[in-house]
Amino acid sequence: MENQKTVGFILKRVDCNDGVASHCESLMSGLKAAGWRVILITGPVTYDAGSVRRFEALKDLSQDWVVFEDLKPLLPTWDNITQIGKLVKKHNISLFHVHGYAMLFLARILKVIVGLNSIATFHPSIHGGNPTLLKEANSRSPTKKYLVFLKLFTPKAFIALSSDIEKFLRKDLGFNKNKVHKILPGIDPQYFRPPSPEERQRVREKFGFKEHDLVCSLVGRLNWNKGHDVLIDAVRQARNAIPEVSLKGLFVGSGAQEKQIKDYAFASEDDAHCFVFLGYVDDLQEAYWTSDIFALPSRLEGFALVVAEAMYCGTVPIRTPGGGAIDQIEQGKTGYIVPFDDPEALSEAIQKLADRDFRLQMGKQCAEYASSVFDYERMIEKTVELYCECSGMEKN
Repeated sequence: MENQKTVGFILKRVDCNDGVASHCESLMSGLKAAGWRVILITGPVTYDAGSVRRFEALKDLSQDWVVFEDLKPLLPTWDNITQIGKLVKKHNISLFHVHGYAMLFLARILKVIVGLNSIATFHPSIHGGNPTLLKEANSRSPTKKYLVFLKLFTPKAFIALSSDIEKFLRKDLGFNKNKVHKILPGIDPQYFRPPSPEERQRVREKFGFKEHDLVCSLVGRLNWNKGHDVLIDAVRQARNAIPEVSLKGLFVGSGAQEKQIKDYAFASEDDAHCFVFLGYVDDLQEAYWTSDIFALPSRLEGFALVVAEAMYCGTVPIRTPGGGAIDQIEQGKTGYIVPFDDPEALSEAIQKLADRDFRLQMGKQCAEYASSVFDYERMIEKTVELYCECSGMEKN
C-alpha cells in the first residue's frame, strides 16, 4: 500500500478543558491543512458543557478516534495492542506522536510489533487538592524520575515545547542535540490579536466590567496547581495598596477544585465584588480582550500556551518561572516573571501595571514579540519536517 501522511497521536487521557487538548487541537488543525491525517488513540476522555466544543473539534479534526477506557501506561492489555495494530493497517499510519512520556512504554511495544517509530512531546503537569503538597511536588527535581525511564524507552525524537524542556532533555538527561527538537507552540494570528476599541468595549460590557476597572485574569483549569490562591492573595494585597484603583480578579475555566477555590476567594464582602468566575469560556479571545493583565502563578508548566495567547492579544502577562517563561517574557519589557508561591511579588507587579500608559505600551511590545516568536506556520512546518524525517517519508 502506498504510504500516506498519517500520524497516530497517543495520549494517556484527554481532558478537553486543559492545555494539552488545546495544543493538540491547534496542531491537528495545522497538520490537516498540510495534508496529514491524525488518528487519535487515547485513554478516557472527559469534557463538560463548556468544553464540549473542543471535544467536537478534536473529533472533527481526527480521521478516527479510538478510546480505550482501560488504557494503562505500563500495563497495556494485549487487546489494546492488537487493536492499535489493526488501526495501523487500516489507516496506514506512518508514525506515532506520543503526548506525555508515560505512553512511551506502549510506543516501544508497538515499535517491536508494527515497526513504527515514535516522537514524544512532554506536557508536564501536576494536579491535586492540597496546595501545600503541590508546592512540595514542584520543588522536587524530576531528573531521577525520568532518567531511567527515558533511557529505556527513548523515542526516535523528542519535541521540546520550551527552552526549559530542551535544557532538561539535553543537559540534565544527556540526550544528543540531534535527538531533541525545540518547536515552540504557535498561535493562530487570525484569531488571537489585539482588539479594536469597539471590540474591547463590547466584551467589557458583556462580562460586566466598567472601563475604569483594572481586570487581572487567570485562564486555566480550576486546580490549585495553577496558583489561584496566590493570585487571590495578591489581588487582596494590591487592592489594599492602591485603593483608588477598581481592581478585579477574573477567573476563566472549570475544574475539580472549583468549590474550594471559590470558597477561598469569597471570604469577605469585599471579595464578593472583587472576584468574578466565568467558568469555561469557549471564545478565549474575549477573555483576553476584556483583561488588562494576565496572571499565571502556576506551580508547574510545560509551556503555558495561554500566556502566549494573551500576549498576542496585547494583554501583559505576569507568570512564575515554569516551563516557557524565558521564551515568553523579557523581564519588564514583555511582562514580569515572579517567584513561585509569592503573592507579594505578584501584587507588586500588578501595582506597576496599574499605570495605564505604561501598561498599554508594554501590551504593544507583548503583541509584537509574540507574533515574531510564536509563529503558527513555523510550528506546523517544523513538525511536518520532523514527521517526515522520523517516518522516512519525503516532504512534498
